[in-house]
Amino acid sequence: MYDILSQIAWIAFFSIAAQWLGWRLKTPAIVFLLIGGFLAGPTLNLVQPETLLGDLLNPVISLAVGIILFEGALNLNFKEIREARASIRQVILVGAPVAWLLTTLAGHYVAGLSLPVALTFGALLIVTGPTVIMPLLKNAHLKERPASILKWEGIINDPIGAVLAVLCYEFFRLQALENVALSEFFTSTVLAIIMITFFGVAIAYSLSWLFNHDVVPEYLKPTALLSTALIYFVICNSIEHDFGLIGVTILGVALANMGISSIEELKKFKETISIMLVSGVFILLTTKIDPAILFSIDWRGFAFIAMLLFVIRPLTLLASSIGTKMSWQEVILTGWIAPRGIVCAAVAGVLGPYMVGIGYQDGEQILALAFAIVLFTVFAHGLSAKPVAQKLKLAYTGKDSLIIVGASEWAVQFAKMLKGRDVDVMIADKNWHALREARLSDIPTYYGEILSEETEYHLELARYNTLLAVSNNPAYNALICNMFIHEFGRDKVYQFLPHEENEHERRKIAHTIRGRTFGQADMDYWDIAGDYMQGWRFRASRAGQEENRIQFQQRIEEGNLKIVGYITQKGRLDLRQPESLEKFEEQDLLIFFEQGDS
Repeated sequence: MYDILSQIAWIAFFSIAAQWLGWRLKTPAIVFLLIGGFLAGPTLNLVQPETLLGDLLNPVISLAVGIILFEGALNLNFKEIREARASIRQVILVGAPVAWLLTTLAGHYVAGLSLPVALTFGALLIVTGPTVIMPLLKNAHLKERPASILKWEGIINDPIGAVLAVLCYEFFRLQALENVALSEFFTSTVLAIIMITFFGVAIAYSLSWLFNHDVVPEYLKPTALLSTALIYFVICNSIEHDFGLIGVTILGVALANMGISSIEELKKFKETISIMLVSGVFILLTTKIDPAILFSIDWRGFAFIAMLLFVIRPLTLLASSIGTKMSWQEVILTGWIAPRGIVCAAVAGVLGPYMVGIGYQDGEQILALAFAIVLFTVFAHGLSAKPVAQKLKLAYTGKDSLIIVGASEWAVQFAKMLKGRDVDVMIADKNWHALREARLSDIPTYYGEILSEETEYHLELARYNTLLAVSNNPAYNALICNMFIHEFGRDKVYQFLPHEENEHERRKIAHTIRGRTFGQADMDYWDIAGDYMQGWRFRASRAGQEENRIQFQQRIEEGNLKIVGYITQKGRLDLRQPESLEKFEEQDLLIFFEQGDS
C-alpha cells in the first residue's frame, strides 16, 4: 500500500513541478513532463505503471484521454472561427486524407512497413494531440487565425485519426477471416458514427435544457457534466474501440454552441481536471518507455520520421491552404507545428501487438516509431513554436500590453502616454461617444461590454496580458477583474482600492474577487477626474541617477506628484505604487500623475 501511495505522490510531484517550470521558464510544460517521466521511470525507477495500476492502466489512460478531448471540445465555439472557417475546414477535410496518403506511402517505401501496417500507422499519425497543442498555444501567444487552425485541427483530428487506425485494424482482421462480408463492416461503421453523432447532439441538447431551466443545481453541474461525458464515452467505446473519442468530442462541441448559462464555470472546472490528467498521463506513459525500444529503430525509421516532419507535414498544409486566405507565413508555421501526444502513444501501444496477432510481424515497429515521433515532435515543436512564430510575425511580443476598461478623459490621456512609450494599449467601453477621443488619438478601441460572451470572439485577448478596470463603479471594476483573473493572472489585473476599506467588513468588496490596487491606495476615480480637470496629467520619465529619484521623492512629499506604476527595461508593466524608488535601474520608466505647471 505504501509503495502505491508513494508512486502516486511522485506522479503528483513531477506533474506540478513540470507545470510550474513551464510557467516560470515560459516553455511548454509538456517538455518538462517528458523529462519528469524519464526521471520517474527509466532513470530513478520511482514509478512503475504496471505495478501501480496493473490491468487498469490502459482503461485509466483511455478515460483520461476522453476527458481531455471533451474539455478541449468545450472550447470549440463556431463563433471563434469566423476569420478562419475556410482554413479549418480545409485542414480537416483535405489535410487529413493527404496526410494519411503521404504517411502511408512513406511508411511503406521509406520505413519498410508492409502496406496494411503502413496504412494503419498512417491513419494514427493524422492526430496532432490537444494534450500537446493546447499547452503549446498557451505558451506561444500565437495570433488568432493560426492558433484557431492548430487548436481545431488537434481536437477534431485526434479522435478521427485514432478511430481510422482502429478501423484499419478491424478491416485487415476481418479480411483474414473467411466468409466475412466486408460490405457489412463499412455499413455498420457508418451507421455507428451516425448514431453516435445523433445521440451526442441529443444528450447535449438535453443537458443544455436541464442546466438552463435550473433542473440541476449549480453545485452539481460540473459533476453531472463530467459523469455524462464518462458514461457516453464508455457507451460509445462498447460499440467499437476508441469510438468513445468521437462521442465525447461531438458532445463537447455541441455543448459549447448551445448557450449554456454556466458554461464558463464548467470550463474552468474541466480545465483544472484536464491539466491534472494531461500531467499524470504523460508521466505514466513516459515512465513506460524502455530506452531499448528507441535503439531498435534503424536508419529507415529515422528517415521516415524526418520525412514526416520536414516533407509530409508541410505538403499537407500547403495542399490544405489552396482556396483559403492563409498567408505564406501561416502555411509555414502550421506546416511545422504538428506534435503528437498521448493518443498517438496510447493507441500505438494497443495496435502494435494487435497487428502482430493477425499475422503482420512488422506491427511491432509501430510502438517504437510512435514513441520516437512523440519525443521528437514534442521537443522540436514545443521549443521552437514560439521563436518561429515570432520570426514569422505570427506571435505577439513578450512585452506587457494593456486593456483599459472605461473611456474617461483621463483614461484616454493615460493610454496615449503609454502608447507613446511603446506599450500596446486598448480602451474598451460600451459607450460609443466615450470612445471618440480614443479613436481620434489612434488608440485601438473595443466598443462593447467587456463582460459579454461575444468579447471572447471579437477581441484578440491573446494579444493582451494586463487589465486595468477604471470605471466609476468599484463593484463593476471588481467583477471585471474577477472575470479576467483566470485569463491574465491575479498579478495582472488592477482597479482602484474601494474607499469603503475603512468601513465595516460587511460593507467591503471581498479582496478575493477584486484586482490589485492601481496606483496609490488613496486615489479613486473621482480624485483623478477632479485633479485632471485642474491640469494634472499622466507622464513617464526614466528613473535616472540617484539625484533624479531624490527629486521625485521630494515632489511626492510636496503632494504635486503621485507615482502610479513603472515599466522595466524588459517591458514589464506594473501599475502599483512602488514601495521604494531605490530599487529602480536608470533605464526603468516611472509612471506618475503630476500637476500641469510642475
